[in-house]
Amino acid sequence: MKEFPQDVVTAPYGTWSSPLNAAEVAAGAAPIFDAAFRGDEIFYSTKIPAEKARTGLVRTSLSHPGDSEQIIPSGFNIRSAIHEYGGVSWALDQSSEVIYFVNAADQRVWQIIPGRAPHALTPDTSGRIRYGDLHMSPWGLLCVREDCRSTRRERAIVLLTKHGTTNVLSSHSHFMAWPRLSPDGSTLAFIGWEHPNMPWDGTTLWLVDVRTPATPAVAVLSGDGVERPRRSDPGMPSPTDPGISLLQPEFTSDASLHVISDHAGHWSLYGLDIDPVSRCPIVTDARHAEAPVQLDIDRLRPVIDTGEEIGGALWQLGTRWHLNDGDEVWAHSQAATATLVRRNFTDATAAPSLDPVAPDPAATDPAAAATTWETIDSTGETFGTIELLDLGRTHLLLTAKSTRRTGVLYAVDRVTGLFTEIASERLDTHQGYYSRPRVDELGGVPVVIHSPHNPRFAAPDDELPPFVVSIHGGPTGQATPEMTARTSFFTSQGIGVLEVNYGGSTGFGRAWRDRLRGQWGIVDVEDTVAAVNELVAAGLADPNRIAISGASSGGWTVLTALASTNVFACGTSYFGVTDLMRFVVDTHDFESHYIDGLVGPWPAAQDEYITRSPIRRTTDITVPVAVMQGDRDPIVPPSQAQEFVDTLELAGVEYIYRLYKGESHGFVRAETIIDSLESEFGFYVDVFGIPRAHQHG
Repeated sequence: MKEFPQDVVTAPYGTWSSPLNAAEVAAGAAPIFDAAFRGDEIFYSTKIPAEKARTGLVRTSLSHPGDSEQIIPSGFNIRSAIHEYGGVSWALDQSSEVIYFVNAADQRVWQIIPGRAPHALTPDTSGRIRYGDLHMSPWGLLCVREDCRSTRRERAIVLLTKHGTTNVLSSHSHFMAWPRLSPDGSTLAFIGWEHPNMPWDGTTLWLVDVRTPATPAVAVLSGDGVERPRRSDPGMPSPTDPGISLLQPEFTSDASLHVISDHAGHWSLYGLDIDPVSRCPIVTDARHAEAPVQLDIDRLRPVIDTGEEIGGALWQLGTRWHLNDGDEVWAHSQAATATLVRRNFTDATAAPSLDPVAPDPAATDPAAAATTWETIDSTGETFGTIELLDLGRTHLLLTAKSTRRTGVLYAVDRVTGLFTEIASERLDTHQGYYSRPRVDELGGVPVVIHSPHNPRFAAPDDELPPFVVSIHGGPTGQATPEMTARTSFFTSQGIGVLEVNYGGSTGFGRAWRDRLRGQWGIVDVEDTVAAVNELVAAGLADPNRIAISGASSGGWTVLTALASTNVFACGTSYFGVTDLMRFVVDTHDFESHYIDGLVGPWPAAQDEYITRSPIRRTTDITVPVAVMQGDRDPIVPPSQAQEFVDTLELAGVEYIYRLYKGESHGFVRAETIIDSLESEFGFYVDVFGIPRAHQHG
C-alpha cells in the first residue's frame, strides 16, 4: 500500500496491528538449504510448508529460473539425522541423471532419476545407521556414516557405488567431516576430532592412502595441541587451553589442497602442499605402514585473509566457506556483516581489491601478493549471512540474507559479479512491515538492533518502547542484520528486538569465542546485561519492559539471567538447557562432552554443574517464565523442561508451559510455530501491562 502521512496512527507500543501475524510467519517460511548445478540445471532443497514442512528437491535452470518442479515424491523427506543436526543430505551424479538423497524416515541413502520412482541404495536398519555429508566423486558417493546400533556411536567415511557396494575408507577419528578424494583418487582428506573437543575447538586434518583396503594414514596436521583428559581422568585442564580449528579441506591438485585454519586468531583460508600419495609404495597391510607424517602448522601458506572470519561453527556437516576450481577461489568472509570475496589465480599480477577499504598487501609488500583478493558486491545490499553452495562453469550458487531481503538463492556471474535471483525463501507482500536491522556495539558487545517499525503506526512522544532481548543458540551462533519474519512479527506490533553477540559467538575471532570457555552462564549473562544497560541509558528502551528470549543454549542463558539479575521483566526459554548433569547424561554423542569446555569436565567441575544449573536456582527467579518444548527432542530432552517447571511450581514462580507433540530441537510444524509465537507475544503483552482490548486495527 502507498503510505501517506495522514495514514499514520499514534498508538502505544505493543498495540499496533500488523499483517505479519503468526500464521503468515509459519506459512511463508520455505528456507533453502543446499543447491548445485548440473549443466544449465539448478537443483536446490527447500521446506514445503503445505506438506508438514518436509524437505523436497526443486529443479529449475539458470536460463529460466521461474520454471521449477519438485523432484522427490511426497512420501519422501530429505534429511540426515547424523549428529542429530544432519547436513548435506543429497548429491548429484554429474555423469548421469541420478540423484542420491537421505530419507528422513529410515536414514537410508536412496537414488532417483527425475520422473522415476526412487529406490534404496543402502540396507534398511530402521534408522540406526545414518548417512550425511554426501559428496559425489568419480569413484562413487562419499559419505560420513554413523552407526547407532550400540551405546557407543561408530563412524566411518565410506564410498558407496551405484550398485550399493560399501567400501570403508577411514575410521581414524571419532568424528569426521568433509571427505574429499584427490583428483587421482589415491588420497582421502577429511577433518576429524575427538572428545572433548568440538569442531570449533581443535581438529585434525587427516590424509589417508585409499589405494588398498589397508587405508593407512600417511599424514596429519593436528590442531589439537593440548592433551586434554577424558571424563574418567581426575585432573581438570585449564578451560582456556588453546587449540586450532581446521575446517573444509578441498584438493586443488594431487599435491595440494586448501584448508581453513584459525591459528592466526581468526579463521582464514590457507594452502597446503603435500607429497603425492600416488608416488609412494602401496601398503597392503596397515600393520606394516609407517607412522603418519606430522605436518607443522607453519606449512600453511595464506590464500585469502580478509582479517575477518572465513569459517564458522560446524553444527551441520558439509558447510562450505570456500569454493575453487583451480582458476579462482571464492570465499565467504564474516564479521558483523557478510562479504563475498574472490581471488583469481590466472592473473599473474593479482588484481588489487575492488573494495576501497580492503587491505592491498601487494601495494607495499610484493611478497604478500598471494593474499590479494577482491570484494564482489553488485547488489548494494548489506548482507547479514552468505552460504556458499556450488561453483559452476559460469556462475556460483549461494544463499544470502540482508537488511533489505529475506533469504534468496542467487547465481553469481563469475566474470561480472552480477547476482541473479533464482529462488526466494519467502514471497511476501508485506515487505514494508519488516524490521530495519542495524549493527552496533553496546557495552562493548556487538549487537543487532531491531527498533519497532510499522508504516501505519507511531508511538506517543513520551513513551519508550518495550524490547525483547534475543539470545542466539550454540552458544557459537551469531546474530546478524537480517530481515526475518519472526523478528518482524514483534517489531511490527511495536515491540523492539535486541540481538546480542555475547562472548562465545562466532564471527569475531578466536579470542572472542574463547571468552566463554569455562564461563558459560557468566560471560554470556554479563555481556547481555551490559548491552541492555547501554540500550536503556541511550533512551532507546523502557527499562521496566524488557524481556529476554532464547532457544537451546540461548534458553540456558535466558534462565540463568533471570536467576542472577533483576534486569528483565520476564523470559522465554525454547527447549533450553536447565540441568547440566542431566544434559551430559541424556544428550547425544556429538554434544556429550561440550560442557567440558563451556564449564569444565565431569567430575572435577561438579560444583559448577550444580551451582550454575537454572533448575537449582528457581528460588532466585522472581519474574514470570515461559517454557516451550518439543516432546521428541533428543538434544535437550523434554524431561528437563518438565522438571524445571515442576521446580518453578514449588518455588511459586509464575510460568506458562507449552509441550508440543512431534516436535524436536527446533519447531517446524506450522501449528506449533503459530501457537508458540502467539503464546510468547501474549505473554509479553500481559507482563508489560499492554491492554489487549486496545489493540489497534
